[in-house]
Amino acid sequence: MHQPADLIITHADIHTMDETLPKAQAIAVHDGRIVAVGTNEEIERMTDTRTRRIHAQGRMMLPGLQDTHVHFQLSSADLHHNAALYDATTVDELLDIIRDFAGRNPDKPWIRGVGFSSSLFSPETLTKEKLDSVTGGRPALMLASDHHNGWANSAAFEIAGVKPGSPEPENGNYVRLADGSPKGWLLEDAIWAMNRIAPGYTDDEYLQAMKHYSKAFNRRGITGVLDAMVSRNYMKNYQASYERGDLTVRVRATSKIFAHKPLAEQLQELKDLREVYQGDRVSLHSAKFFLDGVLENGTAVLLEPRTDTGGNAELMFSQAQINEYFAAFDREKFQLHVHTIGDGAVRAAVDGIEYALHQNGKWDARHQLAHLQVVNPADISRFRELGILANYQTLWAQPNSAADAIAEAMLGPERSQWIFPVGAFIREGVTCMLSSDWGVSTYDPFQIMQTAVTRQNAKASPSDPVLTPQHRIGVEEALRGYTINAAHAAWRDDCTGSLSVGKYADLIVLDRNLFNISPYEIGETQVLLTLLGGQEVHRDPGFDA
Repeated sequence: MHQPADLIITHADIHTMDETLPKAQAIAVHDGRIVAVGTNEEIERMTDTRTRRIHAQGRMMLPGLQDTHVHFQLSSADLHHNAALYDATTVDELLDIIRDFAGRNPDKPWIRGVGFSSSLFSPETLTKEKLDSVTGGRPALMLASDHHNGWANSAAFEIAGVKPGSPEPENGNYVRLADGSPKGWLLEDAIWAMNRIAPGYTDDEYLQAMKHYSKAFNRRGITGVLDAMVSRNYMKNYQASYERGDLTVRVRATSKIFAHKPLAEQLQELKDLREVYQGDRVSLHSAKFFLDGVLENGTAVLLEPRTDTGGNAELMFSQAQINEYFAAFDREKFQLHVHTIGDGAVRAAVDGIEYALHQNGKWDARHQLAHLQVVNPADISRFRELGILANYQTLWAQPNSAADAIAEAMLGPERSQWIFPVGAFIREGVTCMLSSDWGVSTYDPFQIMQTAVTRQNAKASPSDPVLTPQHRIGVEEALRGYTINAAHAAWRDDCTGSLSVGKYADLIVLDRNLFNISPYEIGETQVLLTLLGGQEVHRDPGFDA
């Protein structure tokens, strides 16, 4: 005799992502966990008068989606409280948005914005004087969508003490005029040096923003995230949001490690954070390393010099430091989460993980490299051999005339064939996740999955341009990248990632079957229902099941 279920969902087209039972019709939930998966008739026998029922009307059901590289708390606040610059394609459009935001927010001591394109704009076009013209004497700081480039005005530089002869920050710099005065553009950690001077968000502002975006993520089927860069205060805010009942996604987190700070001090800080935050809904489990920057501003590290200039960037950690730091965190059983854009950074990270493995022995670490924009094909098999996971933001794997011109000039024709090579990784047997890096770009998983499958722009047709079509992947592989593989990367595949008995009832119901439609329609998918631990956190008004 089965225990009565709290909830049953029947007449669904369930894709469980569990290889032992790939398809089913119905599911039963008790105390927030799945207690049975099977046919309609089998699940109907598990009810009593108190059981809630949902008739799924034949709709596709999947495990809740998980974004394993997202800046959830920071981007929530940035987008909720600042000027949004993502849609600007000209300097005049940028200035209009900033002018309007400044006028509507006369009491803000700083004018802040986020999202301008570092492919469309450059240090030559975004000067401090242009920003001065729309900020009324108040200090201003704008972040590019990639968060590796920034733009500040004269008042901000004055407050920061940036002038001829002033020092550059570690792993960053201010673009300067011939006399040494700042031009307006900031690179890498110069952004964060300026950001620390500007007023930060209050805890209430973070909590307000996270409450809003938790629901926004639920509406797009997301039930779990891996925040790719947290502080102690971020973890405190996550816990507070959860305790208030406002955090309707599961949070794993990774905290940034710095090359210029002592190893022992940083290791102890992460150990303390892991000890404090190890709950079921909010926890920290990994150490974040930036090994290079981005192609657009020339801070990505390549194995061979740039084709256009013959130059190259330097690693943000020396290889000796990488080996030492990776081995130390691996020894303490932290996952490593590594930002790698260029093939030189990828090689350095893989070498560092191999060194840690030799020093400490093998364990279920699930170390992962994120972004992987340019990869030398000789390194792909090493991911599989060393158990390294590949975390891809496949929305970027589509034609973009401005960004593609920069990349192709830097890389030349041969290396340009190995841009975001997720298909080659999957064929090699490497576990791959798909994610967003929001707020660099949209968090919408269906747009991201569509691009992974087509390698084309969102509104493209089959005959339109394709970015390296040999690296396309299938719908099943894209879904695994957002479900079971994502849960594996976030160290929670024991309780999420598939619709399996014993796991949480984190699930979504869609308005279409992704396997039965054109891949060019995936991005239009709507989520009709989202459950987190068996509780509704989103229901489309038109879904009256």
